[in-house]
Amino acid sequence: MSSDSVKPPPIDESKQGGTPPPSAAAEAPRVKFSFVHWATTGVLRLLYRRWTRIAARLFPENSKGEQIAHALHIPLPDTLNMSWVTEHLAVGGRVRLEDIPALNRAGVTHVVDTRSEYCDDKDALAREHIDLLYLPTPDTYPLSVEQLMEGAAWVNEHISQGGHVLIHCEHGVGRSVLLTCATLVYGGMHASEALDLVKDKRWQAAPNQRQVARLREFESAFRVLNKA
Repeated sequence: MSSDSVKPPPIDESKQGGTPPPSAAAEAPRVKFSFVHWATTGVLRLLYRRWTRIAARLFPENSKGEQIAHALHIPLPDTLNMSWVTEHLAVGGRVRLEDIPALNRAGVTHVVDTRSEYCDDKDALAREHIDLLYLPTPDTYPLSVEQLMEGAAWVNEHISQGGHVLIHCEHGVGRSVLLTCATLVYGGMHASEALDLVKDKRWQAAPNQRQVARLREFESAFRVLNKA
């Protein structure tokens, strides 16, 4: 389960700050909550978490067992639980203290932690030249519109300067996905397009009903603000 399995960001995405360009659609399609998708991915996530526990025991990192697993093409969970959505934007789950150097090697320059139950070590990140924005939100709850505005503006500013940003929560399912979508909306996408893109890039992405409702609320507030 080497950190090398998490590759630096792809180079074939949009070159405009890592954020896809605005849609040509005249009217934003309404972003919808899919109970089927949410429930299905929930089952898969439970199975995946069980597999990670088994894999950690059978194939510990840098062990003979891990070498055998790679030789037999047995899929092992990545140390860094993250997925690149664009060239400059990634979404994922918790970052362990020992994984912070691997973040640097993966090209991450900025991190947004959306968890209220924990907080990344700001000093440890700084030693790897990674800046932190902390937007604490309880698990299964949506970030506030104000938090989404702050986070999306912060991420887009650093992306425009060539930075590579990771937005994460505990599992990379809800809170971080919500802010990632808001960041894409801030950069010009419609919410429904943003959510489809994040789901396509990260199979675990499955914000719950109130998080999707908050994304709709954010999109409306952002469009009004832009027209002012």
